[in-house]
Amino acid sequence: MNYSLLPCTTAVAGLLLTAATSVRAQEAGSSSSRFSVQAHYGVNGNFFTSSQVNESSGEYTRTNFLGTAGGGAVAYRLTPGSSVALEYTRSVNSRLVHFTQFFGVSSYAAATDFRIRYLNNASQVVYERQFSRNSNWKYHAGLLYMTTASQSLRTGPTTYISEINRRNSYAEEAGVVAGLEYSRPIDTHFRLGLRARGYYLISVTTLEMVTITPTLTYSF
Repeated sequence: MNYSLLPCTTAVAGLLLTAATSVRAQEAGSSSSRFSVQAHYGVNGNFFTSSQVNESSGEYTRTNFLGTAGGGAVAYRLTPGSSVALEYTRSVNSRLVHFTQFFGVSSYAAATDFRIRYLNNASQVVYERQFSRNSNWKYHAGLLYMTTASQSLRTGPTTYISEINRRNSYAEEAGVVAGLEYSRPIDTHFRLGLRARGYYLISVTTLEMVTITPTLTYSF
């Protein structure tokens, strides 16, 4: 026997044993976990506020297509490959408006910057299922309840700033949500992933937005 190879062989065996133990721990943790919580944060593309909102002369209501989206979810595992989740996502799209205001009897001009925002608050009940039991891919589909808050700015002899929201205008809609997610275990309880999701409002028959968000999931 070549004793010079013994330390190397022992080290490789140790690494393989450690890797196998880690995989078994991950599988055991995954199979025994019934609940999970997830946080997600990334970007959204909003079709409604960036293109479908009408503006008149001197009025600013549209925002930029790209914005931010983030939230959280609590899921309960129904079977080894499926779960049901309650989720909340908040998206923000904004636009910086540069305009001139006039003050005083002499009407002196002053340049002003104001950022208008369009907010979505989306509550969701979602069914999630892996493509196979050991797959890192899964799809989502569910029901959606969304409230909005949209700001507008009107310039002229007098400047008006207003907001339409659920409280003053019943700005709420119902719809469906669907998407895909890829994630991998980074610990016995944690998974890191990336999720893409679309939000369609049935009540007004329009695709409101899409989101792409990194995810961090903790199972227990």
